[in-house]
Amino acid sequence: MTLSIVHRGGIADVTAGNPLRHVFLTERAARHPPELAGIEPRPIRSAAVVGGGTMGVGIAAALRSACLPLVLIERDHAAVEGALARLRALFDGAVKRGRISAGLAAERMAGVTGSTDWAALAEADLIIEAVFEDLDVKRGVFQSVAAVCREDAILATNTSYLDPERIAEGIGGPERFLGLHFFSPAQVMKLVEIVPTHATAPEVLATGFALARMLNKIPVRAGISDGFIGNRLLRVTRMQAERLLLSGATPAGVDAAMRAFGLPMGPFEAQDLGGLDIAASQRRTARARGETPFAPVADRLAAIERFGQKSGGGWYDYAPGDRTPRPSATVARIIAEEAQGWPGRDWNDASMVECILWPMVNEAARTIEDRTALRAADIDLVEIHGYGFPRWRGGPMYYAEARGLDGVVAALSAMAEEGFAEPPCGRLFQAAARGRFS
Repeated sequence: MTLSIVHRGGIADVTAGNPLRHVFLTERAARHPPELAGIEPRPIRSAAVVGGGTMGVGIAAALRSACLPLVLIERDHAAVEGALARLRALFDGAVKRGRISAGLAAERMAGVTGSTDWAALAEADLIIEAVFEDLDVKRGVFQSVAAVCREDAILATNTSYLDPERIAEGIGGPERFLGLHFFSPAQVMKLVEIVPTHATAPEVLATGFALARMLNKIPVRAGISDGFIGNRLLRVTRMQAERLLLSGATPAGVDAAMRAFGLPMGPFEAQDLGGLDIAASQRRTARARGETPFAPVADRLAAIERFGQKSGGGWYDYAPGDRTPRPSATVARIIAEEAQGWPGRDWNDASMVECILWPMVNEAARTIEDRTALRAADIDLVEIHGYGFPRWRGGPMYYAEARGLDGVVAALSAMAEEGFAEPPCGRLFQAAARGRFS
């Protein structure tokens, strides 16, 4: 393996082979995974979405863009009208940007039926649930769906963290159930994690991949674990970002380093955009399970309702009507209080990037170890298409191999000794011995 090192923004850029070629070939292979060779998917001629919030409407827009007749179910007539208005606004926005014609936007809306009646789902080939991320709520939806839909209809949950096995409990025909984790905004983002349960039939799993091809999305099969592949790595990203703060870095400094590395947005900017309340809710659920998620500063920000841009302040302050992030004295004070007892350190861009990236790679290796991910290249696709990892670096696993996995192990071991990361896992040691993940 030939390595050439150049510098972008002061950070070493290592290219082994051709990372863009790696991504291109991996994207092509992802749509036709070898484990589904010869398995015929079921036909999808019509679809339904239950839930007309931001995610449900985005999924509905993606389905209509693939010309699938669609039923959109909401709890009452006002919610139906609101969902249809949001969907119409998406298509109108595409018209204003010149992406589609006004006639095509009208045609897409004409193919949508909004309803509060579960019986409207009776003929759908595929029904996707996109309601609030609550186990009991999702179970209730599928009990209602199963009472009216066809026995061969495919049922899918859009959960991002909950266990699809538990959501599917008690549903007749569990072999037709699977997870389809779209990323927001679903009409734009290319990634969809396809999550089979133990009971999911091979042809149903194949249908999930066929649907992704219809929607022009990148499908990645993910096993069942908390956060699947992408959000499991995101949790590590956020944890490492807070460790940097507690040892002397600033939110603006960390964000700038990650942007210099090639990400469109740093971890704190991204949290402020998406909302700190969502992750705080997930941590509460994790603690109820007996886990101990690490987010001392984020928990305190959520406790005082600093939820990000939507509340006027999160990791940064925001002026009314202005999304420009400004350093926050409140956040600086909380960081200083939580940093008591942590060793201080002088961070530069390269060391901050590695303090986030190498623990991500370590957790990614664990996902291969427990078969949440089948291939290292799948993880590259998840990070590129779900989280904005720079395509020209080939994805985190490719980049780690190019940098040298023995060096990654050594760096992680040093971080672990200082309390900045978990030690390298067995799968990462094995990969380092081979010089590659597969």
